[in-house]
Amino acid sequence: MKKIISQLAFLLSSFTAFAQVSPPGLDGTHIAAWGAVGVSQVLSPKWTVTAYLGGARMSDPDSWSPFEKQSIAVYNHEFQYKFSPNWQASICNSIRVQNKYDEEAPYEAKDPSYRWELRHYGRLYYKQQLGHFAMNYSFRPEFRTFYTPDWQPATMPVELRFRLKAQTSVPINQAKTNFLVSGNELLTAIDEYTNALPADHKHNWSAYHFTEDRFSVYFRHIFARQDVVLDLGVMEQFKTGGHFDAVSYVSFDVLFQNPFSRN
Repeated sequence: MKKIISQLAFLLSSFTAFAQVSPPGLDGTHIAAWGAVGVSQVLSPKWTVTAYLGGARMSDPDSWSPFEKQSIAVYNHEFQYKFSPNWQASICNSIRVQNKYDEEAPYEAKDPSYRWELRHYGRLYYKQQLGHFAMNYSFRPEFRTFYTPDWQPATMPVELRFRLKAQTSVPINQAKTNFLVSGNELLTAIDEYTNALPADHKHNWSAYHFTEDRFSVYFRHIFARQDVVLDLGVMEQFKTGGHFDAVSYVSFDVLFQNPFSRN
């Protein structure tokens, strides 16, 4: 029985290495708290779908209270296709609503107080096993569109973003139900800006530029009998500017595996 649980845990870990729900990057804060709940369902030997709901609260720029005010809510779904034991690709869609606050104290809500984001992206994965370390590499091009509360294009209506990530996981117990997961992700982008004059329909594009680096460390526990995966961890986001401004995140996510096909 222990051998079966260990094998099942290893299999679940290989699936969830792709499906980890990392915090979204946020502005105007020192520290944020992020949580998400999702499901991952195998549709066929080649296809898997993963969906989750998540939300975050955050501090003011001069505070270290991560639950001070609402920040973002996210719905995301992803269809994954497995080409081979090492290669996998996915197509994803996401809708997000993000609160907006003044940059100066007392950091009150802006008018309008939030914006919508529709995000469409693909992801290409490559994984390999190096001894006890499971390595995963991914490339993720994103097409992001932003809207006002009444669904009019925002001042920055479009962003093309490109993400490169390397992640490793290693079991830390013999049953392979506990893992240490660490990753680093580099983000670059091209932004579109609308002219401030309503009569001028010209759009300006920024130069291709590096935006941020995200480093994360997680503890992962697999409840093998229930096909449930729990992640607890932290992430540091280093954004460009006059200097690297760091934003800290505390995070958890729960992923239910194959809830619609259990015996």
